[in-house]
Amino acid sequence: MKKAKIAKTAKKQEIIENEYSIKQMVIITVSLVAIFGIFYFITSLIVHPTKELESIIDNKDDNYDFKFTEILFNHLLDREEKEYYVIAAKNSESIKINNDANYKVVYDKYIEDYSDKKDALTFYGIDLDDTLNKAYINEELNITNDLSKLKINDDVLFKIKEGKIEKYFVGNKAILEELNKLVNE
Repeated sequence: MKKAKIAKTAKKQEIIENEYSIKQMVIITVSLVAIFGIFYFITSLIVHPTKELESIIDNKDDNYDFKFTEILFNHLLDREEKEYYVIAAKNSESIKINNDANYKVVYDKYIEDYSDKKDALTFYGIDLDDTLNKAYINEELNITNDLSKLKINDDVLFKIKEGKIEKYFVGNKAILEELNKLVNE
């Protein structure tokens, strides 16, 4: 009888221990799911920002309505004006400055400020993300007035004079420096 009582107590103890270990596994599982859920939520906010955040990043508020005329790359040298600027840039939001705003927004702001000047030249834009402009993108840079041979590998600001490329600035840093000069002249 004593052995039966000890066996019964041992079984109860084993059941209690099993229940305790199951309870611990449930708590650990729920904690892990909660942690992964929080990381997923934070990551999704960073990768897929809300519409409100996108409008701030894109600077598409009600006071920001400046747009320059977009052209295709094959019309780089055939504008009516004698002298003008063309900025060929990616329109992608993935190109960020310090994770705040994309270069396109900053370019647009500089161009808007420059266009307010009395003697400002016309600005045109080329969207490098446009399929029709992809033929001009290459790993090697080749700036020439022969459009069939012209190739770029980064954002470029062109100054066109009488149907020929007079000056060009390659890369975000060089473009921002030139735009800053234009605005502050």
